[in-house]
Amino acid sequence: MKRIYILLLAILSIVLPNILFTSCVEDEDFATDSSINLKFSSDTLSFDTIFTTVGSITKQIRVFNPENSPIKIDRITLGGGNSSYFRLNVDGDTSLVAKDIEIAAKDSIFIFVRVELEPNNQNNPLLIQDSIILSFNDKEQYVQLMAYGQDAYFHKPSHVLGNGDNQIPYSLVNEGGTDCGVDVSGNNVTWRTDKPHVILGTCVVDSAFTLNLQSGTNIYMASGADFWVYTGGSLQAQGTTNAPVKFTSLRHQDRYSDIPGQWGKIWFWAGSMDNVLDNVVIKNAFNGIQVDSCVTNNPTIHISNSFIQNCSNVGLYSQGATIEAENLIIQNTGNYSLALTIGGSYRFINCTFANYWFYDTSRKRATVFMNDWYESIGHEIQIRPITRAEFYNTVIYGTLAGDEIEFDLIDDGIHSNYSFDHCLLKTSSLNSSSANISNCIFNIDPLFADPTNNDLHPMENSPLIDAGNGVWNSLIAFDIYGVLRNDPPTIGAVEYTATNQIRQRL
Repeated sequence: MKRIYILLLAILSIVLPNILFTSCVEDEDFATDSSINLKFSSDTLSFDTIFTTVGSITKQIRVFNPENSPIKIDRITLGGGNSSYFRLNVDGDTSLVAKDIEIAAKDSIFIFVRVELEPNNQNNPLLIQDSIILSFNDKEQYVQLMAYGQDAYFHKPSHVLGNGDNQIPYSLVNEGGTDCGVDVSGNNVTWRTDKPHVILGTCVVDSAFTLNLQSGTNIYMASGADFWVYTGGSLQAQGTTNAPVKFTSLRHQDRYSDIPGQWGKIWFWAGSMDNVLDNVVIKNAFNGIQVDSCVTNNPTIHISNSFIQNCSNVGLYSQGATIEAENLIIQNTGNYSLALTIGGSYRFINCTFANYWFYDTSRKRATVFMNDWYESIGHEIQIRPITRAEFYNTVIYGTLAGDEIEFDLIDDGIHSNYSFDHCLLKTSSLNSSSANISNCIFNIDPLFADPTNNDLHPMENSPLIDAGNGVWNSLIAFDIYGVLRNDPPTIGAVEYTATNQIRQRL
């Protein structure tokens, strides 16, 4: 008996310290330094699938522990929580929040990601984004998740312009065939209207090509995306009142529907020609439209029955271009709504430039800006006169306390020509006795119905009503919503009627 007791003590003296030591190692041997980083098989998990035909798919990402000690991850969850379109499986754990996940030294785990969408639901977002959040050692690391959720034509960069750090990835509007909804006949290109078009990167109308956009064409621009009409190229965008051509942000649902600056611009390069935008909506860009200098006698761009809205910088930015516009509304921009720079030739009839910007920063620039010079590389002033800037039956108004028209003209404007006829203007620079003014209204609120919410219908006591010049009715018989104009007409792009209703096309 004594020998058994001694043997038992001997065994315990060997085993017990090992048990105690093992339990202490499990608690204390985890790598806990906050400078430690996990590694991932990819920083972004992208589901490049048309989900209206597939419905759901599962992909995986591998999480590596590069340390010589184990790591304990306190939480693995989705940024969107229960409302996310994504679902996780962390080594078999399908909980909304996976807790206390251990990864041994130099080992890894798999996270399986699934997208849950209802097939053929046209209300699915075009782009679905979320992130996997891994919380450990008092820090967080992320894996971005991205999926295309609605059937669409995707225009992805396949070319590169420039070199080194100045590379610009781009696609061409005439490439991709039926998979991109593109029909080509010679140099004429038409985009199909049965699905929306999504532009990633920069999309270019190349020299000698004409892109035709028909009524109901919806174009969604990803973050930072641009649409260029290159030298010698042409854009013919012809919508209708009930089915306009739309250029808008890719993230357009819910709170993103009216956020400015979500994509770049439509840029008509110097030498692009015969561009027509009729019944077009452009919204949520940095610059709505940029138009460079004209090289022919034809207008660089003719715009009619169109909206440019919610641009974080400028709505329509011209650099010496030739522009003709009727029934154009530019509203709610962070900088100028209309910037006419480095000269050019312009005519605006029955337009409304109304800046009621109310976003994150206060607006400091006027609604309309005119400039007729530039500084050369040798720091010499070069005059580029405005050959004409004619405004007829047009509103220029906004929320600035001071002028909503800003002039930057050499020698008090003697080189440039501008005029306002039957307009409502907010300015102290001009008055009824000015040589370039005819039958204008000054510094009176136009009394729009709800301008901060993009409703520019005149209220029944608006000074715009019956204050326009009816001579233009023969050219522009209907307003921007297709309402027949009175004679005399209402000043601006929207005609007043006793039964005015919000006819929202934005």
